[in-house]
Amino acid sequence: MNTDRLIKNITDQIVEAQLKLGYAKETVRLYFPLSSLNVILGVEILDAKQMLEQLQETEALQTSGLGSLKISAKGERFEISVPADGVEYVHKSVVVSPFLVDIIALFQSHHHCTIEEICRVFAAHNENYVCEKMPEGADFDFAIYFPDKEPDEYYYCIKAEMDHTIYHRFTKEDYQELL
Repeated sequence: MNTDRLIKNITDQIVEAQLKLGYAKETVRLYFPLSSLNVILGVEILDAKQMLEQLQETEALQTSGLGSLKISAKGERFEISVPADGVEYVHKSVVVSPFLVDIIALFQSHHHCTIEEICRVFAAHNENYVCEKMPEGADFDFAIYFPDKEPDEYYYCIKAEMDHTIYHRFTKEDYQELL
């Protein structure tokens, strides 16, 4: 079970939230479908109860810098609660990616940014990026990512609607499932 990848994913989500909303020393709750946990952890556990037991018994999830995680499930939807001390650890210890700072700053300062403006931020951090138009009928207009995962491993799915541009960030596997 690749618990390091899950810890990194949780940490990355906390960093993103802190950049967008600011830091507060409080519990953070993150939600994962069973299918995403299977991909992140590199396992094939089809039973939600079994996954919950595995996660709750995994010592690495309780001894990371994130503190003692509380893990629960409703059906195939899992909640992972990171205690305030774990959130503080992320705030004080994790080096924030300049790319993530720049992409969030663009979306915060310019609510209707164009795909060209978004691509300029990607290019400023690594000219080796891919911008793909999403298939007709997809939930998003474009997907942008770095194929070599530098400086970022996530797929940014872009949607422009009602004079507002948004992004959602996915793992490669969740992006592929989205298609």
